[in-house]
Amino acid sequence: VSTINNHLRSFQAGLRYLQEQDYLVPQVLLRLPGLKEPDRLPRFLTDEQMHRLRADLEGRVTENLSAAKRRDALLDRAVFYLMWQGGLRLGEVEELRLDDLDLSGAKLTVRQGKGRKDRTVFLTGTAVRAVQAFLAVRGLGGSDHLFLYRNRALRKDLAYNRIKAAGQRVGVKVSPHRLRHTC
Repeated sequence: VSTINNHLRSFQAGLRYLQEQDYLVPQVLLRLPGLKEPDRLPRFLTDEQMHRLRADLEGRVTENLSAAKRRDALLDRAVFYLMWQGGLRLGEVEELRLDDLDLSGAKLTVRQGKGRKDRTVFLTGTAVRAVQAFLAVRGLGGSDHLFLYRNRALRKDLAYNRIKAAGQRVGVKVSPHRLRHTC
């Protein structure tokens, strides 16, 4: 459908050019409507791509790193699991507070998500363990945000770029929203 619509737009552009050159062009040809395009399906990652990403993020946690780099690797892994297995949006991860967590109940509350609605998200055991591992090295910081980077609340650009960098390391085109679609 999109190819046909592109051909129709090109055809009409050619007709408008002829019209500018003082050729008579029937107006009905310039008013032909395009075809209705179907809704696009969300793009998700394959099992093999997810395996590569997961292996990279898990491997970075177990590498012999400095304390700061290990903390960053634990942050990346926890964000990854919340987006992939919890289906959280990037902004929702950024806004999570410590009070929103109920790790013993394996759930968290997303406050004022899309449409300004609150919702409860149930977590997998893997996601719970990843968040717990990050909390062990999180530190106090000056905020009650779950994720802190250099003692300040996590910024979207940081999480986005780190997820994208993990994908580049393993040759997978990934974004936070694509992880949500994969969930």
